[in-house]
Amino acid sequence: MKKKKTIALIATTASTINAFMLNNIKKLSNHFNLLIFCNDAVSLKKLVPKNVLLTNIKFTRKPNLIIDLTAFIILLYFLIKNKPYLTISISPKAGFINALSAFITRVSYRIHWCTGQLWVTKKGFFRFLYKILDQIVINLSHHVLVDSHSQKNFLISNNIISKSRSTVLLHGSVGGVNIEKFRYKKLNRNLLRRKLHISKNDFTFLYLGRINKEKGIIELIEAFNKIEKSYKAFLVLVGPIEDDYIKNYIKKNIKKNKKLIYVDETSTPEKWFSIGDIFCLPSHREGFGSVVIEAASCNLPTLGSNIYGISDAIVENQTGFLHKVGNAGDIKKKMVFVLKNKRLLKKFGQRARKRVKKNFEENLISQKFLEFIKSKIDQKL
Repeated sequence: MKKKKTIALIATTASTINAFMLNNIKKLSNHFNLLIFCNDAVSLKKLVPKNVLLTNIKFTRKPNLIIDLTAFIILLYFLIKNKPYLTISISPKAGFINALSAFITRVSYRIHWCTGQLWVTKKGFFRFLYKILDQIVINLSHHVLVDSHSQKNFLISNNIISKSRSTVLLHGSVGGVNIEKFRYKKLNRNLLRRKLHISKNDFTFLYLGRINKEKGIIELIEAFNKIEKSYKAFLVLVGPIEDDYIKNYIKKNIKKNKKLIYVDETSTPEKWFSIGDIFCLPSHREGFGSVVIEAASCNLPTLGSNIYGISDAIVENQTGFLHKVGNAGDIKKKMVFVLKNKRLLKKFGQRARKRVKKNFEENLISQKFLEFIKSKIDQKL
């Protein structure tokens, strides 16, 4: 019997694995010995197949010399011990530490998954530094996966990746969408609206995800504040707040505006998509915007920034609307348009769901991913 190859998957956080990779992991674990290294890996125990080996490594999103060096040494040890044939890294920090570790231990095939670039919104020294770090990861990888076509074109035009050594799976995204889990349910809509004291006729703008400055939350709130007195509308923010400045900004605005509602992090995002009339993603940078297609799967159109990544997830004026990035005035303008053209949204939502079923259903993506991994292993044999 042919011995199974070992594959190591490295991510900064367990939440990244949970959000994007679970179906991919199920597919891979049927054909390979699969190892997962990430922060809080044990939390994935009930979510992944029993034959998947989970190992905690403390990665941090922000630079920390001692923690990063420790993570590098620990990963180096486990790569030597387990001798994976192939490594797959996802997220910038894990990608950089894995690129060095896997190169030193001479892992036969190294893949990195690009899901957005830190340096895009930076200036000066930090833009230069993060760009160099990305180039190191790419140069030490045999192949790069990219989660959107527009991001791939952007990276090629900036001489970060080459066309021949980069791939986008089908129409984009890392793991696609579970269309049975992410679907509109009137019961969820009614229960959550009752909980937040929003009537069934009140228009609701919804944001769901990590809450920080780069997600465009400040512009979104500014835009909403300018329209809420003229329209019966609410803005609901769902997700973990990642810095004190944003936390204080939201608190201050909630005191002034009772139609602005904050809800903490949720483990059931699929329920919250049913509360909204339109989803908002005013990000300054995104690799793809997986949350957009999750919303779309719940018949929810999106109002999002016109940037690479998001422009792949939204078909403008068909499944949603695009606004100028970082521009509260343009967000306000599009919000007003949406409020005056509510009938369009039902049609847009239906189109969005159909597009997800056709192009982004998770099994389509996972099968393509499995075929890609098999082809790279066969190529090396």
